[in-house]
Amino acid sequence: MIPTISQIGRGMMALALLVVLAMTSSVARAQDLGLEDELEPIESESVRRFRELTDPETRADPARKDQRPPFEFYRTQVAPFDVLTYFKPNHWATLSQEFQANLADYQGQLRTAQIPLRNMPRSVAFRREARLPEGEPMRLSWPAFFPQESRTLDIELVRPGAIRPDDSTQAQLLPMMPHQMLCVVLSNDPAAFDIWKRFQALVPATTDLGDQQQVERSSYYRLVIPQETGKPNLPTHPLTWTTISHVLWDGFDPNELDVGQQRALIDWLHWGGQLIISGGATSTLALLSDSESFLSPYLPAEPSADSTTLSEEDLQALARGYPPPVWRIERLDDPQGDWTLPGMRPPVRGVTANSRYGPSEPIDLAPDRPFFLSGLSPLHEDVKWITDDQGRRFGIERRVGRGRILCLAFDPKEAPLLRWNGYDTFVRRVVFRRPEDRWNPADPNALFVLPGPELSWYRLLGRDLEPEATRPRRSAFSRPEPFTPGGLGLDDPMDAALPGDPVAAWLDTAKLPSLARQGLVTASGIEVPGAPFVLRVILAYLVALVPLNWLLCRYVLRRRELAWVIVPLLAFGFALAVERAAAIDTGYDRACDEVHVLELQPGYPRAHLSRFTVLYSTGRETFSLSYPGEPSALALPLNANLGIRGEQTIASTWQSSPEPALLDFRVEPRSLAMVRSEQMLDLRAGLFLQDSTEGTVMIGNPTELNLRDAVLVEVGGAGGRQNRYTPIGTIPSGETVLLPEDAPSFSEVPQLPDNSAEGRPDWIDVQEFLDELCAYNWDRPEDAGALRLVAWTEALMAGQTLEPSVDRHRGLTLVVAHLRYGPPPSPDQSWYTSVRPDQMQLNRAPSESDRP
Repeated sequence: MIPTISQIGRGMMALALLVVLAMTSSVARAQDLGLEDELEPIESESVRRFRELTDPETRADPARKDQRPPFEFYRTQVAPFDVLTYFKPNHWATLSQEFQANLADYQGQLRTAQIPLRNMPRSVAFRREARLPEGEPMRLSWPAFFPQESRTLDIELVRPGAIRPDDSTQAQLLPMMPHQMLCVVLSNDPAAFDIWKRFQALVPATTDLGDQQQVERSSYYRLVIPQETGKPNLPTHPLTWTTISHVLWDGFDPNELDVGQQRALIDWLHWGGQLIISGGATSTLALLSDSESFLSPYLPAEPSADSTTLSEEDLQALARGYPPPVWRIERLDDPQGDWTLPGMRPPVRGVTANSRYGPSEPIDLAPDRPFFLSGLSPLHEDVKWITDDQGRRFGIERRVGRGRILCLAFDPKEAPLLRWNGYDTFVRRVVFRRPEDRWNPADPNALFVLPGPELSWYRLLGRDLEPEATRPRRSAFSRPEPFTPGGLGLDDPMDAALPGDPVAAWLDTAKLPSLARQGLVTASGIEVPGAPFVLRVILAYLVALVPLNWLLCRYVLRRRELAWVIVPLLAFGFALAVERAAAIDTGYDRACDEVHVLELQPGYPRAHLSRFTVLYSTGRETFSLSYPGEPSALALPLNANLGIRGEQTIASTWQSSPEPALLDFRVEPRSLAMVRSEQMLDLRAGLFLQDSTEGTVMIGNPTELNLRDAVLVEVGGAGGRQNRYTPIGTIPSGETVLLPEDAPSFSEVPQLPDNSAEGRPDWIDVQEFLDELCAYNWDRPEDAGALRLVAWTEALMAGQTLEPSVDRHRGLTLVVAHLRYGPPPSPDQSWYTSVRPDQMQLNRAPSESDRP
């Protein structure tokens, strides 16, 4: 039976009446239960935030919990800073994010936005696992890489597999200059070191301290003073310490550092970090030298009972040895004019344009307050004392790997020292151990800033072997344009006068990555078509498509309409021809070749490992490279210089937890892609060097590596001396080799036999790598008297897992074992007290050839 229109109308009226009655009943029931607020309109997000800011009780009210945001982001940190988010481009840094989940427990991932890599069509996001208990503030840290200057960084919370993030925040970043280094202050009174920020030891002598922007850009060192005295934000990842050159340890309890921070500090020391421990009444040297302290095996001395006090007369020898420096910020016509910055110290008369130091000044002591020197007892034979010309001992130091530990016998915060203008020179030469400033006497206002390698001893061989400067270089005599306080980008005139020489920067243009790229691409036997080939194919296709096709159909076939039929046939034919030309029968679908560089320090069981990996696939393949059980591992795509301008950017992800891995690394069909990774590797023991009873030298190899074609390199050190090379041969695993006294040495790197010889790899040229590893010389005072061993082994270092697996996997490991370093260079040598010998030309007036 079909209902009539009137029946339908009555039904609709009855339904509307039922809805009205139900709504009325709900309102009455809500009023009875006191739930009238549930029917009020929900306030907007902006109104809620304003109410929380103006009425704190509203935020604390549990009844309004459901109106709080699901997540609250607080502070973003870049270690070792607490507040300022300074970072150095082309370095890894430890990010920390403070936040909390308000509504429920949360399990997801904390990640950055995709960060494009330099000069390659790839980008990487950096993430870690995030588990947040409801209502509990959390602080999570993970490593990230910054390839270039950036002012902001987007950080997101996302669930696995989700398309959009659950929430996000934006962190403000502050880029540092490539030459600048960090000095971390671990002190119970860190504010006492603020005066150091105005020392010429930290700022170039030609800097105008009244121009804060110039100070920010040209300063040598940034003092990092923790906001909370007992909780320094030191990174636990050892490969994110590359921007730190010095650590000042002043009355700090070593138990405040966790195990990860302690191990990272020891790794940093062995690769060139410098640790300065203060003495005096507040010294914690007794705690550090305790047998349970993590630093006790490396300290040069322990406290002793032979403390003493000095008078002003006793301190005259120290004052004579360290005259106050001259600030050269103004060019005055009066040669007898003031060359000092007002407020730094009383004006010095008689200082000419060629002066670097003013007259020596005494150290004034307060009445009845003698200068206190702590007693120090040496713990090792290879220590070196810091003395004045009267033999009074003000400190003791010792090499630890490539770095050093300096124990001062006094408190560096003593008021008489801070009033003494020569203390600036003492801090530069003794504490920081950096060279003298360079300037052109013909132009005292010229800004000559020392490069990074002269401000830090820290070196990683895989990164620092001939790295490319990060900015265009200018002549040493080029006068900077007038500095304008506009932007602070790399195009500023002042930046063009600043050095771009990096220290431990992750650059694919450095020597070892370049050698590995060239050797691995050649060894693969696959020639990937480059841009010229693609351009030729496109031009040939266009010529065949338009003029030849038209001429054929117009004059040969005499049917112009057939040109439309031939177009798809031409496209198919060209595609087939290109596919056949690129097809290579390699005998495998996926392949991997690797070159490892293993760097060891004297007597240290941990090593720095650099991996250079090339992957090949016949089809489009997405690889995952994981490093199970290796928390210090880092990996990024390596620029193989095989890309084509304008091609689509490929996105990958670096995951630091729960397991370090480079995910979604895509390899295009019949193409090569490269990965570069690093980590700190735990070995059973390191190589060692010791004297035998017969007067010869023994080299021990307690590792599991059979070292082949070993060469002992005696480093020439500073002054232009050449290295000396002594061939040793094979050093089997677990054995010791005697080096005869009459072993021949050469001024040129010994050449290996041809690769066709038995046991030598025939797929890559080992000699090319060994030449560079043997011949390099940093040409610095701290390298004088050093010995290193260079060898190779056919074994690959374990720790990297590929998914999916490959059909062919081959590689080798290059070993560079530093066996010995010389004593710490004296602060009294000319490198630190005058112009370097190779920079003496700066004392002459610039010629036309010196100008840009």
